[in-house]
This record gives sequence, structure tokens and C-alpha cells, in this order.
Amino acid sequence: MIGRFLQLLEEDRDLRWGKIRREYLPPKTPLFDDPRPPLPESLRDGTRAMGIHRLYSHQVAALQAVRERHNVIVVTPTASGKTLSYLLPILESLLDGSDRSGLLLFPLKALEQDQRGKIRAWEEHLADRLSLRTAVFDGDTPRSERAKIKANPPHLLISNPDMLHQGILAYHQGWTKYFQRLDWIVIDELHAYRGVFGSHVVQVLRRLSRLLAYHGANPRFICLSATIANPLQLAETLTGRTFQLVEESGAPSPGKHVVLIEPAGSATTTAAKLFVAALDLDLKTIVFTKSRVSTEVIHRMVVDTRGDLAPVVSSYRAGYLPGERREIERRLSAGELQGVISTSALELGIDIGGLDVCILVGYPGSVMSFWQRAGRVGRSGAESAVVLIAGADALDRHFVTNPHELLGRPCEAALVNEENEEILRAHLPAAAAEIPLMREDPHVDVHRHAAVVSELEREGLLIRSATGHHWFPGRKRPHATVNLRNVGGTFEIFCEGDKRPLGEVSGNAVFRECHEGAVYLHCGQQYRVLSLDIEHRQIRVKPVQVTYYTMVRSEKQTEIIDERDHRAVRSAAVHLGKVKVTETFHSFERRRTYTQELLSVEPLDFPPQSYVTDAVWVEIPKRLTDSLAEDDLHPMGGIHAVEHAAISLVPLFCLCDRNDVGGISFTRHPQLEGGAIFLYDGYPGGAGIANHVFHVFEDLLHRTLRVIADCGCEEGCPSCIQSPKCGSGNKPLDKRAAMRALQWLLGEIAEDQNASVSTRTCPSRKEPVFDGESYSPRELPTDKRICVVDLETQLSAEEVGGWDAARQMRVAVGVVWDSTDNTITTYDESKVDELIAHLKRADLIIGFNILRFDYEVLRGYTFENLRRLPTLDLLLAVQDALGRRLKLDTLVTATLGLGKTADGLQSLRWFKEGRLDLVTEYCIHDVEMTRDLLLFALQNGYLLYDRSDVGSVRIPLELNLSVFMHQPQAAAV
Repeated sequence: MIGRFLQLLEEDRDLRWGKIRREYLPPKTPLFDDPRPPLPESLRDGTRAMGIHRLYSHQVAALQAVRERHNVIVVTPTASGKTLSYLLPILESLLDGSDRSGLLLFPLKALEQDQRGKIRAWEEHLADRLSLRTAVFDGDTPRSERAKIKANPPHLLISNPDMLHQGILAYHQGWTKYFQRLDWIVIDELHAYRGVFGSHVVQVLRRLSRLLAYHGANPRFICLSATIANPLQLAETLTGRTFQLVEESGAPSPGKHVVLIEPAGSATTTAAKLFVAALDLDLKTIVFTKSRVSTEVIHRMVVDTRGDLAPVVSSYRAGYLPGERREIERRLSAGELQGVISTSALELGIDIGGLDVCILVGYPGSVMSFWQRAGRVGRSGAESAVVLIAGADALDRHFVTNPHELLGRPCEAALVNEENEEILRAHLPAAAAEIPLMREDPHVDVHRHAAVVSELEREGLLIRSATGHHWFPGRKRPHATVNLRNVGGTFEIFCEGDKRPLGEVSGNAVFRECHEGAVYLHCGQQYRVLSLDIEHRQIRVKPVQVTYYTMVRSEKQTEIIDERDHRAVRSAAVHLGKVKVTETFHSFERRRTYTQELLSVEPLDFPPQSYVTDAVWVEIPKRLTDSLAEDDLHPMGGIHAVEHAAISLVPLFCLCDRNDVGGISFTRHPQLEGGAIFLYDGYPGGAGIANHVFHVFEDLLHRTLRVIADCGCEEGCPSCIQSPKCGSGNKPLDKRAAMRALQWLLGEIAEDQNASVSTRTCPSRKEPVFDGESYSPRELPTDKRICVVDLETQLSAEEVGGWDAARQMRVAVGVVWDSTDNTITTYDESKVDELIAHLKRADLIIGFNILRFDYEVLRGYTFENLRRLPTLDLLLAVQDALGRRLKLDTLVTATLGLGKTADGLQSLRWFKEGRLDLVTEYCIHDVEMTRDLLLFALQNGYLLYDRSDVGSVRIPLELNLSVFMHQPQAAAV
């Protein structure tokens, strides 16, 4: 049937191509080897029972490496038997009577269940020799079952990085027995741990290593990966260990037909037609798309045109509920589905049965992903077909024209930014909750990250010990606030009137896909977004049937934060650094589904979205833009076109998608002498892409020029300079200006003034130090009147009907300390007007709970708004730093080593007894303590308080009194 399908591609008149290229990848014969010494007889029997009579060479190499106690990484193609590479050495050790355990980590729950099924077969086979216990521990595991697993840990614990972070590391005290026995950590699909997800997993695994050292364990790592350019580097970055590499696969592979098509129409329509054609030939088929929207559009096209196929086809993508995804996976494996349309969600090695045809709607963004997706077909040993349908993208069309550049191209490097400060700051409080961070922590270099640690202190997310040598979490359960996979968390989608969520969308996609009025697709059904509730992270939708789709428009600004490096590339000055990207989504388009005709543009009202990330930028000198203008070319159109084309080619150089990279162009940037083109990582903190591009920038420019020049269009098209994600509607663009600009930057246009390029000196970078160590002690200003005030009342809040009626509590005594003459003045109720007049003469008034109590009591005596006076409320300052309120006595005891002489209730009793002298003495004491706390904070930059779990800790409090003199603190209350 594959032959008939290929013939149809060549001959069917309904399938019209602009170009078609066909290649054949011949089958590969297996390469076997034998372990020395041989495996135990029970394991040899088990492999024979599974139809495996000899091991592939890479399986034996992995076995030998683990036997020799190496950390090992196995890098072989899809369906090469990597499971046995880790399972055989572990089972061999357990059969020898080892009372050890293993942790098996998979990036997807579906992979967990897939591997659990394979291990279960070994449990049954070895039942007479080994009571092998295996358990899945993830978010779907019932709480009652979780308790049993922790109490009696299995030999093999199957989980994922998310559950390791949330459910194991966070509660490591309950896993002590398990950690002490842990001898193997298996990380499957290592290549999946890249970008932002990979940067999170780096921190999770470093926290794991820290706890393993604490519990006295030193396990071996066994990592499994698809083919990438840098497997050793990735494994060592993620784990901090050294590895032995096994990369020569001994597994066989059947022949594959690779067909590359440049369609006459749209790629999505063509994919739908080919999908139906393959299914009609009884070929089990998978379609891979590059977006959630494309997945749903193709599914809907198929169902609309061939309703008879609806029961045997499905879409599959992120955003579906877990139960929906599991059911689709089950139906695929059981053969109930003949076809599936998926995003990259099915790219990883889930066993979904024998597939015959793989259709790629556009180049997936990397050679690695191309081979991963191609590897989903042909697992049954029969020949298969892989069809790449080029989209309106420069890289897609380039590979159709030059198929050997795709099929012969090495895989890209998988990038992880272990220095992503946004992600680091999310994990440091979690690490501190597991084991307090130490000043000389052997596993967390707090000195290197002193700036981040200090920032977390100021935000109350880390609390420093009084000695300054330890840090504790400032909030309970810091793990719960960290999402490893989604930037900005997730939003739940609810159908109108329904209490169960329909699906979910990530925070970084919500403004693009789920703004009010957007058309959202789910399982082939159209929904219109009725409302987006940002505060509660909920989206309301209702089913609709419309003939249009929606797409947002936006404007971006880029601010250079710092520059880390620069270099000259031919006639170009290229820079690497951090930038702040601000994007404003101001409107959205409605376009006809099949013709892309613009129907309307509707306004949006969202606050600007900003984040700091890594960027590479090339300066565009004024003499270049002037030269373009003189030749009647469009300078902005030219550099804008270069930006688009360059972004589309970045995936040639590293493992990423073009959606992982953002860009913005300027003919004149406010921080530079001329214009610039910025390419930046599309995630807060950066994913390592810009850093990599900086080092290959000249090659990127050459590639960009070649793609634009080779495109046969006149004015520019989606195959060269237009971008599907351009927020300004692909305007302005100028193809001729783009080629001219690239030639100029590459030094191909000989002009004397281009011979030298001056680069700016990078700003010197100070070594980070912890807060308090760089703190300059401060004094009270001698030329300003600083007053510290406190009141005691005649009545309690209960007596006047609650705190809201504080103005009825009446002043018993008021006390003011005045810095001008270092005197204390007392006022009884008859002199409240004098008290208020004294406060109005002050340059700054300081109290403890003054805004919510003292000023409210004084409102019973004046119509003036005392909150407008320059005021510093120490209670609120502490609350802002710590996240909660503390009593004055708590701070005084820990910071000054003193205690209060009484309390408010005792003061009320004294007043009723006529002992105003004792009330006054008590109030004076409170004023003096508040003043001394202020002086301590000014001198040291912090106050102290005692936490029941860890003892005395610091509250960072860097008080700039001049700020409070000019900006009343009450504005924030």
C-alpha cells in the first residue's frame, strides 16, 4: 500500500505540487554483541521470551558501562531498544541480591505508563527469582497510594520532573529510606530537557543532588536521548556529573521513503487531503503540525469533508485534559484510531502502535525533531513514508529545493541556560525549604548568585539568619508556586455554564490565543472567547460555527539592560546582553479561514507585558540607512525583512522553534547611535539561544542573504521575508533593501567608510555581594525634624464597636520624640490640638501601626487628613518586607534584647484606675523602642525577629527616609 500511496503522490491530478522531491533511505542491518560476562540465565530467558535472541551493540555497551559504575548516556534513534539499555543492568544488580532502588524519570505521564507496561512484563517473568516492586508516583497517583509508596518504597519508582519537584524533594524527610537506597537515576528523552523546561530541570536535579548528599547517597545516572549534537554537554549540564557516551546504534531500521512537497495551495489543506488519501488506502497515519491551531484546523477540515472518518481520527495536543489525552493514546495503541493529527506532543517515544505514514505540515524546526517524527513510522519492520509539506516559510522551501541539506544535515545542539536568573530565583526558596541554604553551601554557590539571593531577601521570599550564615524560606510551600513547564502558569478554559474545565492554555500564550473575541479550537470544535479573567486565571468560551480565524496585533519595545560581550563581524558590530522586552497587544484581526481575507480589525485593551531576557543585536549605522534611502529603498522595510528571515533560520543552528525567538528592528534605537536588529530569547531570563546565535552570527547572516536572494519572488513573500507571527502585519518590508543591508553588513559592498567598525566598551561588572555587606550605614538627618509618636487610648476597640470605630476610642495620652532637641513631649486629651500641631511641624513622622491606628484615633479630633503628612509606618515597612505583620514586642525582643513593660489592655486598666502616670510611662517606653528600632534599621539595614522553626532571622529594611518625606507611605495603604 505504501507503493500505491507514493504513486498517488506522483500521479493524482487533484494533488497539484509546485515542486516534489523523493528520496529513499535504505534499510539498515542490525549489529549485535554479547555481554561479557553473560547476563544471568533468568534475564536471557526473559529476552528470548520477548523475541530478543541477541542484544544490539549499543545495549551491550550501556550494560558494560553501568557495570563499571560509570554514568552513561545512550544516544540512538527512535525505536532502537533503549529501554533494555537501562533495565538490564538494573535487573542484573537486583537479581544479585542488591537491596537498592532506582528512580526512573520521564518527561510525560504517557511515557511513564508506557514504560510501566514494559517493566510489568519483567515483573511477571522474574516472579520466581525476584519480587520486583515498581510504582508510578505522579500527579495521578491517589493520595492513599502515595502514603503507602513512601512508607515502603519500591525497587523502581517511576515519576517525572514535576512530581520530583513538588512531591518528593519538597517532602524529602519522608523519603529518607528511599534516598539512602537509591543507586540509579534514569532520565529518559534527555533531549526534551532544553529551553525553559530544561533550565527548570537543571535546578530540580541540582536540588536532588544536594539532598542525595545530605542523605548519603551517590547514585549512577543512566540517560537516554535522541540524536543531538551535544549529548555529553547536555547530560553534564543537567546533572553536574561526567558521563560515558554510547552513540553507535546497533538497531536495524526498515527502508523509508521521504517525499518533500512544495504545494500549490496551503500546507494545511494539502495535509488534510493527503491524510484522507492515506486513510483510504488503509494506511495508519500521523500528521504532525507546528501549532495547536493548525492541529485543530486540519482535524476540522477532515471531519467536515469526510464525516465517515470522524470515529477513526482524532486531534492531539497540549491543552487537552489528561483524561482526554490518555483516551486518545489508548485508542491509538488498541488500533481503534486509524489516524491522528498532533503537535509535537506525540513526538516523544510513546508506543502508539504501528504507523505507516508520517505527514509533516512544515519543517518542524530542527533536524532532531524531523528524525524523531519520522521515527514514529515503520516500527513494524515494514517500509514507510514520510512526507514533508513545505509551509510558507523560507526554511521549508529551502529544504524542498535542497533535500540533501535536510537528510544529510547533522542534528542541532540542545540548549539549556543554567544561568537563567528568573528560574534560579524560583528554585532557591524551594532549596532553602528542603535544607537551609548556607553561606558556604557545597551545592549552591550563593556567593555567585548574591544579587538574586539579596533580591529574594528584599521580597521576603528568603529570610536570613541573624548571623548572616543561613537562609530560610520566607513563605510556606514555595514549591507550589513554581511551574516547570509554563511561563506565566496556566489558565483554565470553561465552556459557558459548565463548571468542569474544557482545557487549559499557558500564560505566555493566553493573550495571543484567548483574548476576548478570539476563536479558540478544541478537538475540532470552534469556540468564541467571551471573557478572559486574568486575576482568577479563567477563560469563558461558548461553541460557535464561524468561517474566520483570529490573530493578534502587537507593538514591541526593547530596552538594553546590560551588554555582556561584543565583537566585529565583517562590517557589523554584534552585541550580546540582557534586554527588557515590552509587548502591547492592541488589536486582533478576523480573517477568512480559507482565503486569509482580512474581515475586520478589533481593539484590545491589555496592560503591556514585560520581561527581561537574553538578546543578540547588530547595529545598523546611519550611513547604511542613508545609503538605502538615497537609492529609493525603504530602510525600515529592509532591516525589518532581515529580522524576519534571520529568525526563521535560527533553528538551523540550535535546537529550538522559530516561536522561541523574538525580534524587533529600529532605524534609530534610543540607546544607540543608529538603528539595530534585535533577536531575543522568547522567555524570561533566556533559554541560551541568543548566546549561541552570537557565536554563529556571521553564518546566520550568510544563510539569510542566500535564502532571500534564492527566492524567486519580486517583492518578498512568506518563503523569504514575511513572518506569520509579525505583530505589525508584515509592514513595512523591502526585499531589495534587505539584500543590500545584508551585503553591507557582510562587507560585500566595498565602501571606504565600512572598513572599520567601532564597538562600545562593555560596562564594568561589579562582583555581587549580599545585602547588608554592601549596606552603607545611615543616620538621622540633622537638618530635618523627625518625630516618633505613639498613642494610648481610653477605650478599647471592643467598647466602641470594633476597629472601624477607632476615632471613638479617645486619647488617653500621646507621646512625641523630636529629633531636633532629642526631647520627649507628652500630651493628654486636653492637648490633642497641640499634639497635632507638633506633628504638622515635622519633616517626617514615624510610628508603629500609625496609619491604621494612631491617625484613625486622631480623626476623632480633626477634619484634617493626617495621612497626607510625610509618614513612615514601621509596621507596614516590616509587613512589606516580610509578607506579614509582627508585633512591636516581637521585633524589640529579637533586635534590641528588650521587652515591653506592659500591653495595651494593661494600659486601659491603668487609665480606668486613674493611673495616667503609668499609662504615660508605658507610652514613652513604646516611643523609645520604636525610635531605637528605627536607628538600628538605619545603621544595619535590617531588623530581627525570632521564628519558632529556625530561631533569629533578619528582615531586610533599607530605609531611605527622604523617600518617605516626599511620598507619603499612606498612598500604598
